[in-house]
Amino acid sequence: MDNQVFYRKWRPFDFDNVVGQNHITSTLKRAILLERIAHAYLFTGPRGVGKTSTARILAKALNSEINDDGNPVIESETSLAIDEGRYLDLVEIDAASNRRIDDVRELLDSVQIQPTLGKYKIYIIDEVHMLTPEAFNALLKTLEEPPPNIVFILATTDSHKIPDTIKSRCQRFDFRRLSDDDVIDRLIEICDSENIETEQEVLEIIARISWGSLRDAESLLEQLHISYGGNNNEIKEEQAREFLGLGDFEICLNLAFCIINKKSSEALKLINSEYNKGTNLNSIYQGLLETLRSSLLIKAGILEQENLEKYSDEFRSSISKISLEKILEILTIFSKIKIDESEKLLNFEIAIIDSIVGKQTVYESKAQHQTTDNKPEQTNAQNKILTEDGIQEKYVNNSSDSKVNNFRKEKSKDEIKWDDVIYQTRRTKNKQFNISALLRNVETPIVTDNKIKLKFKSNAIKKHFMDEMEDPRSKNALKLAINKSYGSELDLQISSPKEENNKTDHAQQKETSSSIKKALSMGAKIINNETSEDINE
Repeated sequence: MDNQVFYRKWRPFDFDNVVGQNHITSTLKRAILLERIAHAYLFTGPRGVGKTSTARILAKALNSEINDDGNPVIESETSLAIDEGRYLDLVEIDAASNRRIDDVRELLDSVQIQPTLGKYKIYIIDEVHMLTPEAFNALLKTLEEPPPNIVFILATTDSHKIPDTIKSRCQRFDFRRLSDDDVIDRLIEICDSENIETEQEVLEIIARISWGSLRDAESLLEQLHISYGGNNNEIKEEQAREFLGLGDFEICLNLAFCIINKKSSEALKLINSEYNKGTNLNSIYQGLLETLRSSLLIKAGILEQENLEKYSDEFRSSISKISLEKILEILTIFSKIKIDESEKLLNFEIAIIDSIVGKQTVYESKAQHQTTDNKPEQTNAQNKILTEDGIQEKYVNNSSDSKVNNFRKEKSKDEIKWDDVIYQTRRTKNKQFNISALLRNVETPIVTDNKIKLKFKSNAIKKHFMDEMEDPRSKNALKLAINKSYGSELDLQISSPKEENNKTDHAQQKETSSSIKKALSMGAKIINNETSEDINE
């Protein structure tokens, strides 16, 4: 046991030990006590939140002795055998590697054999959404007419990929993403038991970047312990940030402060100074995103009081003076830059200026276009306003009373939703290309008939995107982002760019028309250049 990795060593052994899923475990315990056992269960939810562990606990509760509260007796022979993976009446398969119909048929052949040791024979199929349609059809027949004393437990992170015919024959339980507090509480328990000394800030960082996955959090804690925590050494926040590539907190905080307060010169000096020192800009980038996210939570009043102590009063005062929309705009700008390229410093600098100055469009008055001379004195001349940093922002005076008008285009709801999808996929890179970077080359999509059509600006980008979608992890991450941003499950339709004919001259059109006619007479065919592909299956 002592040699096991943390996420296996600290796997829950009864329902009460499952973190953050009380709405599920309490129901299952009551079902055990009332002997209301379904023949098939569907466990859905994010990765690392306890789906497979709960399935094993349920298997123990069905075949071993149980306590008065519905929990299995963990010291029983059956429970120990299941924990050690040697219980004959429990069959676990990974649908990702056993997804073909032949694999499922082989499994279903054994279903006809009744349990030999316990009351129930239990089949746990993990990542069940990876099965082929043919395999699902084979499984469906068994679920429709299940043999006695057979229980199926299907676990998945992508329930929308499972046929409705399968879902309708299962009792469904939706596992929730764990809160940071739930994760931190379990990490504290592990630290106390394993004699790991660590600063509280380290646990908070681990919880945040784990995004509700307890398994990921436990693995990160173990890695930090191996790297820095041996011989009762305390794991410091600086060490955690270095290990996780988050950058120095003070530097990231100062950079965020400069950006929020429109101190462009100071921000540029800071990033150039760190670059010249040899600091990894990617770590500063990740740390800056974390700080900006915290700024968003501070502005929204979500961040707990005890978590505000590391932010100076001056920083919090700055946050109070800007809007949520502005913070979101800054986050969106920085989520679009590419730090891993040769021009990473330049990209960083451009993002800083963009986030401070904003995208200003210069509009010229009609009077300017209609003048016949080039006199410098014009009634509607362009006004230039200098900021304290010396950055020029251009405005146009179009009114008779000489007021400066700032024409700034507000984003539509569709643009805001799509920006959110891009932001959510900023860290998704499973094959070669970052999904977020590819999605920036998509025209703002509009949802119609429960479909979202992604029209790429070039065929080359579209090809890269389709290559990435061959990886289920990339496809799932994108669909989750779309579902979260648009509030519903949408089918993805991929479209190639359509070549536009910009010829407006009538003579040219006539010539083109005659050329087409000549080509058709020689056996040519007209081909529609716009194609669409569905990637939902």
